[in-house]
Amino acid sequence: MEEWQRRFWHTTASAYIGVVIRLLLGLVLFRTMFQEFTHEQFGFWALLWSLFGYGILLDFGFGFTAQKAVAEKTATGDMEGLSRLLATILWTFIGMASILLVVFLAIREPFMVRMGVAVADRAEFGRAYTVFFVGLAVMFPLGVFPEILRGLQRMDLANWVGTLTTVFNFALLYWGLTAHWDMAILMGVSVVTSILPNFIAAVLAVQRLPKVSFAPKWFEWRSVRAQMGFSITAYLITFSNMLLAKSDQLVISLSLGVASVAIYQAGYKMGEMLGIFSIQLQQVISPAAASLHARGDESGLRSLLLRSSRLTFLLVTPCYLLSVVYLAPLIRLLTGDEVPTETWWIGQVLLLAIYSSQLTNSCSKRVLMMCGEEKRLLHVSVVEAVANLILSIILARTMGVLGVAIGTMIPTVLIGWFWVIPVTVRRLKLPLFGFLVFHLRKTALPLALFSVLLGAIAYWLPASARSNFFDLGWRAAVCGLPLLYLSRAVIRSMSQADVESI
Repeated sequence: MEEWQRRFWHTTASAYIGVVIRLLLGLVLFRTMFQEFTHEQFGFWALLWSLFGYGILLDFGFGFTAQKAVAEKTATGDMEGLSRLLATILWTFIGMASILLVVFLAIREPFMVRMGVAVADRAEFGRAYTVFFVGLAVMFPLGVFPEILRGLQRMDLANWVGTLTTVFNFALLYWGLTAHWDMAILMGVSVVTSILPNFIAAVLAVQRLPKVSFAPKWFEWRSVRAQMGFSITAYLITFSNMLLAKSDQLVISLSLGVASVAIYQAGYKMGEMLGIFSIQLQQVISPAAASLHARGDESGLRSLLLRSSRLTFLLVTPCYLLSVVYLAPLIRLLTGDEVPTETWWIGQVLLLAIYSSQLTNSCSKRVLMMCGEEKRLLHVSVVEAVANLILSIILARTMGVLGVAIGTMIPTVLIGWFWVIPVTVRRLKLPLFGFLVFHLRKTALPLALFSVLLGAIAYWLPASARSNFFDLGWRAAVCGLPLLYLSRAVIRSMSQADVESI
């Protein structure tokens, strides 16, 4: 049995426990923020944290390179080479973070003017801005350590740490919001509790690599030169993915004003949560694919892709259908307000985009990235990001906030189904029809029964827009428990050593 199969359910269980806690606490926190903040405060907070996603661009692909190098060099025992590589990456990040902090602090006032922040809010927002970027400068170098844990295939440790810090973050932020703390203090709480998991990951990584040193004396730029091609390509892919994921808030802010971000964010949140739920299934794929590719195990790669993508299809499809049917009460649970028609449509469009992306991109791109197909993935990602940005800008002018969501959905669906999937099956030498049929094997009946039960309940016992967690929860349980029972063979297959063919 492969290492990824032995650790799959342990890693996945820790991930899902964490994500359930984050989702539940996030729902309460999102709703509290939506009610306690003004629209301007909420929009500015959401904008800053959307910029946080761009922080990953500053690693120039070396974070992903660190993950790959740890997996390879620990297997060969090259601890000295690993010390040079990791120390060089860490101290490069520290230098970059220091320089960029100075830059971001220097552009604070022009940034707030360009984002349309009212003069009366600039003092408060400016303090929050400063705290945010100071925290980002600390968080950025420490971000290499979770990548090291991924390379060691010990993401379960990072998952448990993340869960504990999420609870800590929620408790402090909820207290601060209800006590009406200044936004800068709330931002300080948020960034410190975001730094904490990376710091603990650093401690855990150092403990598990006792022969690796991160001291400055090991800094040697030429040690990463051999990885530059992969790093730059990974960086450009990350850049295009961030542009795809985070550009909507910027487009809305620049085109329609920062207050309009709040309208979009309420609908966006459901799609985001669907994506968060889905990716927990895929944490083991990248290091597993790297190991299998290094050994030249093409059969193992095909098995990894087929099993992981089928499980994703099986578990994400019912979550998507539940979200579509009960979107209005879900959004109301998030915000505490009535759901405007525009927000409902934004949610539906973005749910479709995320669902399609999970089926076409999530597993395929992780496998392809570790199989030497990073340049081809770069072409796909750049085209999708540029198409998203152009369509969002054009449609924002004619359709408002909804147009931005549609501009995201169109390229995601088309490129995923007509480009990513064909590339994947060709690379792994899989028949396209057989690939698609494999996903229906052992899943068609459970999903059909789920759909029938969901349709019957929605028709005979419809939920109102004011339904609470219990109202929605029992409906999900009635539909979901039979699906899980009938799908137990697919679920068990993720930790079985047998090879399934198509």
